[in-house]
Amino acid sequence: MSERLREELGAMLDAYDGVRRADEQRQRRAESEGLAFLAGFAELRRTVVRPVFEAAGAILKAHGHDFAIAEEEFVFGADGRASEAAIRLVITPAGMASAAPTDAPRRELAFATRQYNRTVCITNGALPQPGSASGAAGGCTLAQIDAQLVEDHVLKLVAGLVRT
Repeated sequence: MSERLREELGAMLDAYDGVRRADEQRQRRAESEGLAFLAGFAELRRTVVRPVFEAAGAILKAHGHDFAIAEEEFVFGADGRASEAAIRLVITPAGMASAAPTDAPRRELAFATRQYNRTVCITNGALPQPGSASGAAGGCTLAQIDAQLVEDHVLKLVAGLVRT
């Protein structure tokens, strides 16, 4: 083997190894940040969103209405698709127990992760967005979501329901 082959091939492979190590580090960092985001969302869900939903639900119940809170964890499916983590408040106003299933999104407030950009999407059935059939709002960071924001969305949802 010539010295030239040894040096040039060695240099190419060393450069490749450096790029590969950097890619692996970026991948590990991205995975770590993703796990931290999901843990932060779980904490936000437990300490901020759920307590507001439960308090609103107690008031709704006291006035003869019904509600349900559903939570979902982030899951990678067998097909490679992800199911985002979410918490949903679904309100059934008195007298609407037999509402059509297609009506459910109008009675729902959901906070769901968007893992790909580490934001939370807020979907409020009472707030259709321009050019959209749903009430999906733009993404919020975890730090932007507090009890007041959740309360504001609950109030908007209920206002939309009692007007109809």
